[in-house]
Amino acid sequence: MAETSAQIRERIFLKTREKFALSGYGKTSMEAIAGELAISKKTLYKFFPTKLKLAEMLVEHVLAEINRRCDAILASPLPAIEKLLRIVQMITEQQQHFVTKPLLESLRRHLPHLWQRIEAFRRERMRKNLEVILEQGKRDGTVRADFNREMFFHFLLGAINEGINPEVLINSSYSMHEALSALFDIFMNGTLTPKGRAQYQKLKAANLALKQKL
Repeated sequence: MAETSAQIRERIFLKTREKFALSGYGKTSMEAIAGELAISKKTLYKFFPTKLKLAEMLVEHVLAEINRRCDAILASPLPAIEKLLRIVQMITEQQQHFVTKPLLESLRRHLPHLWQRIEAFRRERMRKNLEVILEQGKRDGTVRADFNREMFFHFLLGAINEGINPEVLINSSYSMHEALSALFDIFMNGTLTPKGRAQYQKLKAANLALKQKL
């Protein structure tokens, strides 16, 4: 059975995502993508007339996937703290499969408008995630009711912008997951109730034990 246009497009996205993650935008050619997919360059250009257009549409595809997965987690019946940890884990997966140091370096050098798009998305998505999780946590009794939400977001987003920006990640010895985990340890332990801190530490320990088994 012949592939549909949607199936071909998805295969192109997956292969491009892999190539960009490994080598970055500048070192990935349309010819290499077509060759590894066993399709003609004519077919590839039929779907994406330029490498720039492919990169732009791939970024939007990845961001739409993150939106879908975050919304599904937020809408689930899970406790607020577990939702937070699952979102951090999902971001880790995205780093491993797409937002790697080679990609960040190439975005900074070749496609700064796409990095700005990713940065704007990250700030908006992080704020939405935390607003929902913190409000649920207040209702659950795992988040303090007396903390200043606006101040919290101001400081947290400032810390994210300073500590998890492309310059820092490209030159640092730590990963985005390690940075996010440390950041959330600092901020969440200041906003959680004793019940919330106990739940947070218990879930973190369980996640660590699961990773060690894999």
